[in-house]
Amino acid sequence: MPMNRTLSETSEQSFSVADFLEFGHRYAIDYRFPVTEENTAVVRGKVEEWQLASGLNVTHSDLQILRPYESTSAGHSPLFLLVVLEGCVDLRLNGRPFKITAGTVLSTRLGKQGILHASHQKDQRLVTVSLGINPSQFSVDPSRVTLPESWRKHTSPCAVWTMPDHMMISMRFAISRQTPAIARELMLEGLMLQLLGLTLNQQIRNGVPRVPALPDGHYRLEAVRQLLESSPEQNHTLDSLAKTAAMSSSSLRTKFRQAYGESVFNYLRDCRLALARRYLLQGYSVQQAAWMSGYQHATNFATAFRRRYGIAPSGLSSDLSFRA
Repeated sequence: MPMNRTLSETSEQSFSVADFLEFGHRYAIDYRFPVTEENTAVVRGKVEEWQLASGLNVTHSDLQILRPYESTSAGHSPLFLLVVLEGCVDLRLNGRPFKITAGTVLSTRLGKQGILHASHQKDQRLVTVSLGINPSQFSVDPSRVTLPESWRKHTSPCAVWTMPDHMMISMRFAISRQTPAIARELMLEGLMLQLLGLTLNQQIRNGVPRVPALPDGHYRLEAVRQLLESSPEQNHTLDSLAKTAAMSSSSLRTKFRQAYGESVFNYLRDCRLALARRYLLQGYSVQQAAWMSGYQHATNFATAFRRRYGIAPSGLSSDLSFRA
């Protein structure tokens, strides 16, 4: 199933109000901005788009939001998936609020009965991958033609669920530009198909976990927790995390410990060590695992790793080499 790229912005650039209006015309999205000058920059970053021969449309964006803006879907898609890899998005589907944070997938259908409204806050980096079906272009082998109908019959209009860690890691790698373009496209195609299969399987057989009816404060704390869990390698600060949670630094420090039983940075440390352990098990060196997990100094990493797991990271690497 080959991919045909329809647009690829290979270098970082600024996108203005005029650019968004052109995107909106192309994809049936209504945008609203606090400014009216069409040459005003709204975001800066990179955008890539692919169209699979099957009719699946995939978009990857890595953007720094310079000005707040809002968007409302005005088109139709029997199946739409949004994966947030970094940052968070405040959404409303037919008025029902959702906060989609890093590591989370929104699966829904768009149309007159499913209008999606999104609010984007400035001064945050937002990395997403989205997938949509264009009904007029959807054409696959007979075993998959019924995919949109299966989704319509067996699922609720909307679900929010956490993507497995291994898929998060694979998707980050697939969009990282560390491999030739054709390899990236093939990996991304495979991941999108896995994501579709996982979505349908969980929905039909087990039911996807829905967003619980919890106080708004819990959602904001959970946004911080999921951000730490999905991107522990980032240089998180208490102030930036507090901004994500829309609360003061002192409130975040207190409420996070009350909700999860440990401090923000102890939780971040555990997430970094878990990520480093996965890298070590994949064959990376101690120095590589430390750096890719957010540690600037391998000695500090080694000390923390031994305290957490009772073994030096070099010992884990040696054991892996012995077993191989």
